[in-house]
Amino acid sequence: MSAVDRYMQQRQAIPVSSDEVEPVYGLPTLTTLSPAAPEQQQATPDLLHPEPCQSIDHRAARKALEFAFTAGDSAGVASGALTTAAGCESRFQPDAFAGELFLDELIEGVLRFELEGRKAPLAKDHLRRLLCQPPASREVVRFRHEVLRELHGSAPLLQALETVYGKLVKLLQLFDESSGQSRYDLPRWRLDLLSALRELFESMHGPFEHARSGLARLHAFSALVLESKGFAELRGLLDFEGDMARVDLHLQVGVDGRVRKLDILKLEEHRTEPFYRGPIVRLVSRIVTFLRGYRFGNVELVERWFEHVYLGLLEYLPPVLQLRGDFEFYLSACHFAKSAGEKGLSVCIPELLGDDASAPRKLEALFNPLLMLQERLPVPCTLEVDSLRRSCIVTGPNSGGKTRLLQAIALTQMLGQSGFFVPAQSAQLRPASGLYVSLGNETSADQQEGRLGTELLRIRHLFEHARPGSMIVLDELCSGTNPSEGEEIFQLVVGLLRELEPEVFITTHFLQFAQQLAEDADRLALCFVQVELDAERVPTYQFLPGVAETSLAQQTAARLGVSRDELLALIRRHRRD
Repeated sequence: MSAVDRYMQQRQAIPVSSDEVEPVYGLPTLTTLSPAAPEQQQATPDLLHPEPCQSIDHRAARKALEFAFTAGDSAGVASGALTTAAGCESRFQPDAFAGELFLDELIEGVLRFELEGRKAPLAKDHLRRLLCQPPASREVVRFRHEVLRELHGSAPLLQALETVYGKLVKLLQLFDESSGQSRYDLPRWRLDLLSALRELFESMHGPFEHARSGLARLHAFSALVLESKGFAELRGLLDFEGDMARVDLHLQVGVDGRVRKLDILKLEEHRTEPFYRGPIVRLVSRIVTFLRGYRFGNVELVERWFEHVYLGLLEYLPPVLQLRGDFEFYLSACHFAKSAGEKGLSVCIPELLGDDASAPRKLEALFNPLLMLQERLPVPCTLEVDSLRRSCIVTGPNSGGKTRLLQAIALTQMLGQSGFFVPAQSAQLRPASGLYVSLGNETSADQQEGRLGTELLRIRHLFEHARPGSMIVLDELCSGTNPSEGEEIFQLVVGLLRELEPEVFITTHFLQFAQQLAEDADRLALCFVQVELDAERVPTYQFLPGVAETSLAQQTAARLGVSRDELLALIRRHRRD
């Protein structure tokens, strides 16, 4: 019985309810990460967790991949396996910050690397989940940092990982190309698929043998595969297929270049190969199957070999599908580091502080990676807060870099806790229990509240999502109402936030009010930084301790053409028109 027959029998044995929505090829969603059983840990080369875990349902994936090979139609199972992948426990809620940090643009424009001159076919949704749902366990973060540190410090290891990833992408593309194959194309497709499997497993073996981090799992996994009976049969089949027989020919060619005569001088078959079947055996096999009522030709017999060899390796394929997401996580991080270096910027693996909230936070040569998408290069700055117990109030003129600073701080926290590089030359971070970011209030056609009501709803949303120990980033708190009411609400929010002991960064244009708060900074647990101005009162995009004296509204208005003379000129022109 063929594998496809067995698969269909298993499907028919499962009671199907009227509301069943899972397709034949679908993979069920894992709600939680599943640690691999002790006997399966070597066969689970997980690069993201200290204890090897299965983020996809290996049993379901194996069944779907068996059907894909025998039926010649993968229906996207291989390339889409990570769509339903489970993640580790995380306290971050992406809807509280992801939109404000433009993660899709970050992945597509900054993190996406090239493969053989083309953009790599990233599983972008999976990478997005890995970044915006950092693991709650610090051991997981440290494990990822160790892998990243070793990769970044060894060009040969990084090149080897890129090579393995390229082989994996080739395999996934072959699976995707299976749909629509004609009967005569299937043997060639299956042979190409088996060849791609051999290249992939062999490329893992050797380069990672002496790795000190989790990368060593790739060597252990490949060694397990290469020593298996299934791989020995795969190697024998492919060697036999590529060199089944050798023929010595005698050609006679005319002046027009065409062959006039062809004589076979010698034909030598490799009779020692385990897949070799002599002419008599082949003839007898066909006669026996014919007498039994079956009609098998050479193609069918060859495909039985392919199926047998493929099934011998099937148990190792689900871990390979899972590895794709692991590879893309680290290759994206290394590409980020390389791209930043080409622009004269530095990235680093952050130092994770303990739970002591009185420890200082220092970000040296911090930059906003989203600005790498613009022609103008980001200007790095250094930010130091003497205690994480203090809420940091940022003041300064418009277009001075305050919002971009908050964005960079939030991205640094998210990336650092995910086990990624952070956009700074050096960074000290205290792992946060959550992240909340609000960088602006955009109006919409269905908005029911005015500016004050909208701002109050934003504050309500903040306290609904913020957890003790979170990082909270707010731009222009209470800017949507008059100063007297805004200052009262501002002080209420800052005072209540202290109960959560979060890390807080807030920008404001209430400069007089900020000066008053600064006079009582110790009691209110506040600290203040301001945009630095040069001798001509132009922002340098650096930040200094203190409260800004002015928002430079007149200079900004002049820069944007909002002076009395220019506006009056527009009025006179409209009158003439």
